[in-house]
Amino acid sequence: MQKKISFPLTFTQTRNFIRNRITQFTLVSLTLALFYAFFNSFFDKQNLAEQIYVSRNLTNYILFMMLTLLISIILKAISIATISNFYISDKLNLNLLLSKALSNTLKIILFYLIIGAFIFFILFMLSIVLIILTLLLPKELIFILIFLVLLIPILILIIFCNFFLASLVEPSQNNILDSLSLSIQLSKTQWRPAILMVLICLAFVMVFAQLAIAFDNDNFILDTLFSFCSIFFDIFVTSFFYRLYTLANTTSNSAAPPNNDDKNKEDHKLIL
Repeated sequence: MQKKISFPLTFTQTRNFIRNRITQFTLVSLTLALFYAFFNSFFDKQNLAEQIYVSRNLTNYILFMMLTLLISIILKAISIATISNFYISDKLNLNLLLSKALSNTLKIILFYLIIGAFIFFILFMLSIVLIILTLLLPKELIFILIFLVLLIPILILIIFCNFFLASLVEPSQNNILDSLSLSIQLSKTQWRPAILMVLICLAFVMVFAQLAIAFDNDNFILDTLFSFCSIFFDIFVTSFFYRLYTLANTTSNSAAPPNNDDKNKEDHKLIL
């Protein structure tokens, strides 16, 4: 597996890939954004919050959150299938898109269940440690320790999740265990360019969240615009991690090192 891949190379190739198919990705992002905006328009969030406050019944809220998560997973699966489609052909193949999206949806749900169980176990162990620390250290110091201890694992987990989701772009149907194993390996070897993209994502999320709060007035047009920007950016991020995934596996899958002409042709093919 190739050890060092530069961030500028991966970013440039991802940018070119998206730019050369900007119309297709824009139409797909807009379609998914409209679907999500229509979904949101069916729910009166303020009324739902008032009902929960009055009745003290969280059932409706839990059902709403589960449905929202399922919709988000389906949209993510479709966006991944779209990237996979455009790696094979510049024309949208609806049958390929739907079959790939269905497969991705099931894998993402299973992946989230695995990650959820892992996080639950970590939080359980952490709570035991916190109970012990509260008897020994002041609360301010405990909060600082929690932040420092969790910061790096959280970044690594985000990188791992993005590599797994990017692995689903691969046209061949990989076993989920193989995808998990490869994602762990890539998280260890390609964390440098990956963490730069994660930091860009976090900056985007912070700015985006501030704008969403500032314009939070249940406006359908604004909901569609924000959803479009979010989905389009998410497609770019997934494409970046898949590009990193592809570049990292190019060397390991080659029987012999390519000569300069072959390498130039290969780089050109990857940029398209």
